[in-house]
Order: sequence, then structure tokens, then C-alpha cells
Amino acid sequence: MNRIFGILFLATGIFAIVVGLCTWGIGNILYQKELEKVLIPWADIILTGPVSLICGYGILKNRNWGKILGVCTSGIYVFGSILVFISIFWKKDYSACLIVPALFGFLIGLSFTILNLTKKPM
Repeated sequence: MNRIFGILFLATGIFAIVVGLCTWGIGNILYQKELEKVLIPWADIILTGPVSLICGYGILKNRNWGKILGVCTSGIYVFGSILVFISIFWKKDYSACLIVPALFGFLIGLSFTILNLTKKPM
């Protein structure tokens, strides 16, 4: 299970950085003028992406800090997904390009946290 989550965190990190640079399909982040369009993508580039890559590596290498960072990163995924869901409902923009990544982030974050916090210590 750790291998799957390690790969998911690495893939999410790459996805967050690459898609953030494109402002989630709107265009290059450096050419956007409105804060609302760049706020979450910049957070993905600066925080979510790099932290996801680091914790994915830690999880794959079975490091204790990887699991701890993974739970923290899962909190970022859940919080970020909730922000995206609020934005989706507020704007009534039910695009699959917004819903699917947010749903995946929410499910990854929630399942990783539940699995790691309910494990019995050895």
C-alpha cells in the first residue's frame, strides 16, 4: 500500500506543478492579471507540488518522516480540494477538469490519513 501512495504523491506533485504553471488550462500563470485565477495554482507550484514530491519519495523509501509528511500533505490535499469545490459551486462551473483532480486529491488525502492514523503501532 505504501508503494501505491508513494507513486500517487509523486504523480500529484508533478501534476500540481505542471498544471499550476498553466493556471489549470487558462493559460500561462505569468500572464494572468487576476489574483483569483492564480491563487490556488501558485499555492500548487510553491507548496503542494514540492511537498508532494518530497513525501512521495519518503513514502517510497519507507522513511518515518515520509509518512508524517504524507499526513500533513494529505491535509493540504483535503483543504485545497474543499477550496476548489467551493469555487466550483460558487461559480456554477461544473467542469470535469476541476472536479476530477479535486476529487482525487480529496480521496488520496482522506484515505492516506485514515489508513495511517488507524494503524496499530508495532
